[in-house]
Amino acid sequence: MGYLLKKIEFNGAIYHEKNGQINQHYHGYQELEKKHFINEYTQFNLASLSKMVTAVMTFQLIEKGKLRLEEKITSWFNTLHFTEVTVANLLTHTSGIPEYITEDVSISVERLIEEALPEFAPNKYWSYSNTNFVLLAKIIEKVSGLSYETYLQQYIAAPLSLIHMTTQPAKQFEAQGQTYDYEEQQYKKPVDDPYVRKIATSNDAYGDGGIYATVVEVATFLKAFWQGEYISKESVQFMITSTDAAENYSYGFIVQNEWIGHTGGWIGCSAQAFLNIFTEEVIVLATNQEVFPQYEQEIIDYFIGIQYAVEAPKYIMPLPLTNKDEITGRYELTDGFGARFTIEKDKQFMILFEQQLSVPLFKIDESFYWVRNTMSYVDAANQLFIDEGVEVPYKKID
Repeated sequence: MGYLLKKIEFNGAIYHEKNGQINQHYHGYQELEKKHFINEYTQFNLASLSKMVTAVMTFQLIEKGKLRLEEKITSWFNTLHFTEVTVANLLTHTSGIPEYITEDVSISVERLIEEALPEFAPNKYWSYSNTNFVLLAKIIEKVSGLSYETYLQQYIAAPLSLIHMTTQPAKQFEAQGQTYDYEEQQYKKPVDDPYVRKIATSNDAYGDGGIYATVVEVATFLKAFWQGEYISKESVQFMITSTDAAENYSYGFIVQNEWIGHTGGWIGCSAQAFLNIFTEEVIVLATNQEVFPQYEQEIIDYFIGIQYAVEAPKYIMPLPLTNKDEITGRYELTDGFGARFTIEKDKQFMILFEQQLSVPLFKIDESFYWVRNTMSYVDAANQLFIDEGVEVPYKKID
């Protein structure tokens, strides 16, 4: 395994436990300057893996009788258009509240729910929105009377001696994120990346992300959750039961066949953590470099035995644009939800979904384009938007 990870230039850490055998792999450096090797103490940005922790915190308060799933967010926030949204809607991404991570980095989630309009009525659709879990973190603080970090330390980290799990990583242990410059073909600090600099230096939200930990601690958390050490086993079973709105998502957890866990990605880093509920096999991967998502997924699949090689590149080499590449315009997905996006052209194409960030769109094949740092693609020839393998037709609207 170590030889493979070195061969494919993996920079990060992996924890794999199967049939009682534990293997840990640490490769590369904690920072761009290559001063400190990644090791068992390295704190990785868990990004959206933090949602599992926020969800467990929420259910702890529910079990204590301090919070109810059906309680409406108007108990804590002023809002005109989201008066029917409940705690359960936030946990399951069925609230209809838009994404707070947009081009306007000055808008707080409190202001957003005062001014924004719903994308849909609660429970009508499923739509992943980080705003839901930022609101949950604030509810946890209001209900418990503790800061999110203090609650994390007292009720998640301390009981299992997870001494490196925190929202305030130590400089000597932090795996600092690195973005990839596809024009200069080299890694950079996020503050030097013109496409992400603004959001990288201004986002201080938590609950949706923001937790740092070692890969061992992530595995420990996941196993403890499954074994009922944080909440009752009845609550655990409830939390991992898919809702009617989404087959593969429950209350803060991705549910895929026999695997439960979450994926996460932020600027210059990504992570995955999953537990098999039948065999209790555990896999955790964390990297502090921006990589092609398929590369990361193939490493996971290799470790759990789904495939026998890692063939995807660590980062793609975009093809040059020609005069035939004319895909600018406004489009709408024909999926019933009617999400709209715009494609513009600067040095390369940029794609912008309404109320979200503008992201580079790289050409990787004839009439086929990749949305940077995602598992999403635009098939211009067949007018399909492909997300996580799901094909959705789109049409030009003006």
